[in-house]
Amino acid sequence: MAEAFSNVGLLKFLLGLPDLEELGSVALLDLAKDAGAAFFKKGESIHADEYMGRHLYLVEGEVELTSDDQVLQVIKSGTDRAKQSLFRVHTHGLEARCLKPVSLLSLNEDTFDKYTAQIAPKEEVTSSNFSIFDTTDGEASIIDEIKNEFHHNEVDLPSMPEVALKINQAVQNEMLDIQKIADIVQTDPMISARAVQVANSAMYAGSQPVQTIKRAVQRIGLRAMRAIVMSVALKNLYTPKSPLIQKRMKIYYQHSIRVGVICHEITKKIKDFDKEQAFLAGLIHDIGIVPILIRADQHDEVKSNAELLDKLIHALQTKVGATLLKQWGFEEELITAASEAETWDRDAIKADYCDVVQVAQLLCEMLGGTKLDAPDLAELPALERLDLNDINPKLIIAQAKQEINEVIHLLE
Repeated sequence: MAEAFSNVGLLKFLLGLPDLEELGSVALLDLAKDAGAAFFKKGESIHADEYMGRHLYLVEGEVELTSDDQVLQVIKSGTDRAKQSLFRVHTHGLEARCLKPVSLLSLNEDTFDKYTAQIAPKEEVTSSNFSIFDTTDGEASIIDEIKNEFHHNEVDLPSMPEVALKINQAVQNEMLDIQKIADIVQTDPMISARAVQVANSAMYAGSQPVQTIKRAVQRIGLRAMRAIVMSVALKNLYTPKSPLIQKRMKIYYQHSIRVGVICHEITKKIKDFDKEQAFLAGLIHDIGIVPILIRADQHDEVKSNAELLDKLIHALQTKVGATLLKQWGFEEELITAASEAETWDRDAIKADYCDVVQVAQLLCEMLGGTKLDAPDLAELPALERLDLNDINPKLIIAQAKQEINEVIHLLE
């Protein structure tokens, strides 16, 4: 810690902050001159509204960012998030709870803003394009306000729950065995129970019921286990306060499961595609909606306006989803599935999981899902890339329907 706040250590730390990387030596020295240090014990809380006029950076330790007792994000020193200001806004009720002993660096906000205002933005934020919506000037202003917040990293994206993070990392490590995965899953009783139930569902059921996590993992596979863990984690990621956001969170969750199960069914008819990876791609293709709903739940003009909420989701969903999955460490093919899920005319070289998700979304629409601004299934380029021109949509829907209802029931 002494090194971090020595003259050399302080300048080195400032040089590592993305917001300051284009500043010259005069600006950095001016910032360093008025820099301060703060130290907190494990269990203490750092309140945003007590640090008006200061930018705080996490140098050592780990905190969970909360607002009105809702955990928004866990931040660890040394990560990309720790290189950004701890509090993007200083609203009452926003605080950081120390999960470990914490060391903070504080910078004068006026000095900071004076110099960073001189840096040209890396990417121009243009007005939102709502080609399928009629948007009033007031609505466009609100959407652009929130769009800018996401663009400038002023919104804290939710952290993946610890058990889901461990499973996600473990599945991508081919050296880990089934027992290791089972040990991780068993640390969460709710996820353990759901995993055994799903392993015995119509989607995976064998001749004999399974009763242990290890047997469940053996039956359904590591990737399927990751999808189940993610589905339970997503449902418990945030508890909305406003009735509209509660309703939309439930619709989002059930739609994601429907698309995931249909993706699973589609890939039974395609070579070289993993059914469980397809299930996960479908499950998280709309993940960008979650941070948007969290932000909308905190915005008085959005949280009770269904039409405005739809416009906001349309404007931000894919970019926010891709950013969140990158932050969570998902594979590139799953990030693509989220970022291009509704780019119906995408020019892909070969078929991929995004194509599977696109076909599944249109089949889900036939089940009575949300109407999409998409071409007819027969005209969808993804269908041709997957060589599924001869599929019977009604048959696939019928085959998936029982599994959808059962999986939704089990994971609710």
